Amino acid sequence: MTTEIPAGDHAGRDRHQLRTLILAGATLLAVLFAVILAVVNAVSLNQYWFLHFPLGFYLLAQGVVIFIVVAGFWYVRTQERIDRTRSENEDIE
Repeated sequence: MTTEIPAGDHAGRDRHQLRTLILAGATLLAVLFAVILAVVNAVSLNQYWFLHFPLGFYLLAQGVVIFIVVAGFWYVRTQERIDRTRSENEDIE
């Protein structure tokens, strides 16, 4: 007796999980890329000033944090859209 579910029985759920995984991975990669880019370029950006602070310092102290918060809100909004699309198309199991 086997208890495995055939792959075709839950195609909607599998598609939803894949879209969610891709969204999470893309968001994490974007945030990591922004942090690495800011750290690498901080010294060269310090020759410019913004609000009486070196730009590299300000970017690391405020800019990256703001970007992470905005990316978090974007992730939640996109995830809700994915969830809403699935709930409209088929029953949630």
